[in-house]
This record gives sequence, structure tokens and C-alpha cells, in this order.
Amino acid sequence: MNFRHRPDDAAEAVEIPPALGKAMADYRALLDELEAGTIDDATFRHRALNVGLIVRDHDAWILDLSTERWWRYDGVALSSLRFDEAEG
Repeated sequence: MNFRHRPDDAAEAVEIPPALGKAMADYRALLDELEAGTIDDATFRHRALNVGLIVRDHDAWILDLSTERWWRYDGVALSSLRFDEAEG
């Protein structure tokens, strides 16, 4: 999977780490559990916090639950990714 820092900059694609793909799947599963009523709001928020933060050697990924947008911080700037922009 890749996303672009800026939509107009085709050369700036960044590979999405496997951990982010897993986190996206885990978050979708959390949403399913919340919608099915098998977990309450407090449990959802606690588990989403654990799912929504991925720290690696050279960047960090943070999930903004209010917009369902993933943010990538590379030590200099933030860039973002929405679920519907992800490949696969």
C-alpha cells in the first residue's frame, strides 16, 4: 500500500507498513464490535487508543477517530491518509 504526502506530488509515495495494515483491520473489527453491541463506548475508546498508535524507528502513525484519518509523523511534518485512500 502507498499514499501520497501531497496529491499533486506523484514522486512522494510512502509505503504503508504492515503494522498499519493490521491496525486498520483491527480498527474495522473494533467498529464491528461496537456496532454489534458486544463492546461499550469506553471499551471501544480504550482499545482504539492501543490500535491507533504505531511508533517505528523513523515515523509514527496516529489514528484520529473523529475523522477516521491516519496521520503520519516523520519527525518533520504530518501527512494524512483516509481509509478510502488506502489500496487493498
